Amino acid sequence: MQTALRPLEAPRRADGVFEQLRAHILAGDYAPGERLPNERDLAEQLAVNRASVREAVKRLEFLELVEVRHGLGTFVRELGDSAALQVIESLLREPRRITRDLLAQLLVFRRNITLEVVALAAEHRTEEQLARGRALLERERAQARDPGESLAIDVELNRLLGEATHNLLYQLVTNLFSRLIRRLGPIYYNESRDHRRSLETHRELLTALEAGDPEAAREIVGGMLAYSETAILAEAERLEREGLIGPEAGGGVLP
Repeated sequence: MQTALRPLEAPRRADGVFEQLRAHILAGDYAPGERLPNERDLAEQLAVNRASVREAVKRLEFLELVEVRHGLGTFVRELGDSAALQVIESLLREPRRITRDLLAQLLVFRRNITLEVVALAAEHRTEEQLARGRALLERERAQARDPGESLAIDVELNRLLGEATHNLLYQLVTNLFSRLIRRLGPIYYNESRDHRRSLETHRELLTALEAGDPEAAREIVGGMLAYSETAILAEAERLEREGLIGPEAGGGVLP
């Protein structure tokens, strides 16, 4: 089946070209090893100039989603060959690629990194960072019944934990998780979420951070992640059955 591309209008045409091609590559419309249409054909299909196509291809090449072979064309690479962390977030932009299995893999990855992050945070947190954690807890006490506010609080707490490691690489990966939490928001942050349990867990975590106890922090967050993982995967199964995510998805459910 021929891949359908939509004509684009100004401004930010290069962004639109990049986003469409990235979506089609991640969805498997262009298979690994397949040659993309040439620059002229892409420009005609998308109703843009060739400079916009070249800029978009450079961005795809930076993400290691394509390989430009001079004189031969641009070819799609195996997804697993990319070393770009941005690809993880990009996968969650394409509903047809989001499956329960993909989310399960993502959650395992998040768990392994997050447990190390909280242990380092317990060892290296500063008094100023603890104060910010207490302020977040007070905010959660007052407003956590609102799913949108709960999501915002968890994102801020996640970023604070990454910062408290005082390790730039862990901080960068944790920032990625913060963005992923936002994308998973509609799956987990809803009216059925147990906000009281979340508040109590965050209170226990703050106590462990204040005590500088990495093992307690790991145990608390391990239980928290296990609980959220069960809820996220159950909701993902429902969404996939209903065709809202997965290969049969027709539209996006994540922002």
